Amino acid sequence: MCGSLGAVFSQITNNHIYNIWTKRLFAGAEIAGIKIHASIDVLIKNNRIHNAGRGMWMDWMAQGTHITGNLCYNNTNDDLYCEVDHGPYLIDNNIFLSEIGFRDMSEGGALVHNLFTGKITRAPDRRLTPYHRPHSTEVVNTKNILGGDTRFYNNIFVKGYADIPTLDDRPAARRPMIGYGLDIYNNAELPMQVNGNVYYKGAKPFNKETNFVEQPGFDPQIKIAEEGESVYLYITFDKSYKALKTTLITTQLLGKVMIPDLAFENPDGTPLKIDTDYLGNKRNEKNPSAGPFEKPTVGKQLKLKVW
Repeated sequence: MCGSLGAVFSQITNNHIYNIWTKRLFAGAEIAGIKIHASIDVLIKNNRIHNAGRGMWMDWMAQGTHITGNLCYNNTNDDLYCEVDHGPYLIDNNIFLSEIGFRDMSEGGALVHNLFTGKITRAPDRRLTPYHRPHSTEVVNTKNILGGDTRFYNNIFVKGYADIPTLDDRPAARRPMIGYGLDIYNNAELPMQVNGNVYYKGAKPFNKETNFVEQPGFDPQIKIAEEGESVYLYITFDKSYKALKTTLITTQLLGKVMIPDLAFENPDGTPLKIDTDYLGNKRNEKNPSAGPFEKPTVGKQLKLKVW
């Protein structure tokens, strides 16, 4: 699925997208399972995307975008790429299992209650890109991307792939930052909001985060299994997971992004809250569970139907 401005105010839901760019014989723009310019107030929900090279690619003008409840795996480039966006855009209750879970070349996002087993990469971009009036295609101005102004609440990060090579002959200014977890945001130019995240198997926390669980020696044994038309996720949670104190994600908590000076809210302008999980279960509003699943059983391997 691909479009520029044509998806504004639309919904992309309940699709199975797979075998895109299968031979990888060439590369170029617009190759992804879902690639949208100007995903203004677009809802992308409950899609299964795999073997697509790049899963979802939100190019400039992702404002009011809501990406929730998607299952992404076996994508060779990344599961989600946000390119030169100023936000606000909300990414919640997704399962990202590819080697690169999130490629961040933007600012003004909120990533909450997601599961990442792959790397996070980020690289600020000096291109001038537009931002808009609330819930509108009317352009206010253009601004370059400084990086930061991003929120990470109640996610689970796992070092699910190989170590990251340290050799890179590109100049430092052009070199992307790559890591498992959020330590790559330690020097972000704009302020960050980070709280209530879980880091397993060597994934690293943000250096200013004070409320988190880090268990470098614990392997949650995550794997995906396709059985006929169904997909199952195998995962294990350790006991420390239950001790984490978290906060319900709301418009008030997330605040306003800096460049458009806009809040995270519903397309009709009403406040939002993330009060259900990936499976549609009600969240505990006083202490919601980190990751996409509310109140998972701790201490044994779970088999969860995720599609």
